Amino acid sequence: MTDAARIEQDLHYVRGVLARREHNPAPTPILYVWAVYVLAGYTMIDFAPAVSEWFFMFGGIAGGFLCWIFGRQHARREGEYDRAKVRRMTLHWMVGILLSLLFTFALAAVIPSLRGTAASQVLVVMIGLVYFLAGVHFDRQFLWLGPVLMIGGVLVGLAPRYGWTCLGAIIAMGLVVPTFFRHSRETEQHDSIATPE
Repeated sequence: MTDAARIEQDLHYVRGVLARREHNPAPTPILYVWAVYVLAGYTMIDFAPAVSEWFFMFGGIAGGFLCWIFGRQHARREGEYDRAKVRRMTLHWMVGILLSLLFTFALAAVIPSLRGTAASQVLVVMIGLVYFLAGVHFDRQFLWLGPVLMIGGVLVGLAPRYGWTCLGAIIAMGLVVPTFFRHSRETEQHDSIATPE
């Protein structure tokens, strides 16, 4: 192999790595975990509100643990483990959600009218902001899903019945449906990287 061919091959490899990093959506199993979590939890708000609080707490912990497992498997399969990115994502998701919870409860403690459904709506709007910022920094899918969640958090109080269930179904679909189109996009991207210009 000539030096020029080796350099071209190396450049192709680097281009592939950069392309994967630029478009690096969340692993599909992680999105499925949160789709099930959101759909089940939001449905419980309508049908079993007392149980929903416990579900969100323990389900959130279990979901975080599953995401850690699926994320590590994905990194091994891809052959790339970016410790700094993992730290940023952990700070973004875990701390972002925890701060949303903490300050929603703090607001409800000092503003009595902001309890019950109103507090849940504020929390959903704040989590929608966390989603949107995930779209800015990590996965473009959340650029539109975040505002949808925020709008849903505002409008859910206007629904006469099953508003939370409907919002949960919309968010779950927003997490899952884009995964059906990933394979064709990844194939196109791989073909464009594999074919030298």
